[in-house]
Amino acid sequence: MTAGITILIMSGVGGDGLIWADKAWFSQWIIFAGALSGGISLALARGWMGLEGILGLARAVIGAMAIAIMAAMIAGILIDPLLGVVYGPILLVTEFLARPWLAIAWFVGSMAVHGLLLEARRERELLAPPRAKQRAVAQLSRLSQENLYRRS
Repeated sequence: MTAGITILIMSGVGGDGLIWADKAWFSQWIIFAGALSGGISLALARGWMGLEGILGLARAVIGAMAIAIMAAMIAGILIDPLLGVVYGPILLVTEFLARPWLAIAWFVGSMAVHGLLLEARRERELLAPPRAKQRAVAQLSRLSQENLYRRS
């Protein structure tokens, strides 16, 4: 999704057809940088996504905005190391304002990621082994358990 948005934004910067007119692999680098920035930013902000309830949904909306800004910064750095960190988020926000359908597509995709992470978290909890009978010792950290309550 971030690769597609990067293509749309970079095509709008230099005119129609800019991405495909390049013969020096720069267009492929833009696509790769967009995809890589999306993966990195999702990994950095994964704690905001996949939580249950209304608060989890609110956190996912904030996380979607954070992921978009981080992805724009990372893609900007990869495309233009000197000015990209500044111009990447500015171009993203202006494109979201100029093309609201692009912002809606981003948030729909981000909410799909939220749903997938929520389902993955539920599956992990379902398949996780049961806790140790909720003993008081089980509530301590692993380091405290090892140092204070060694088993002979």
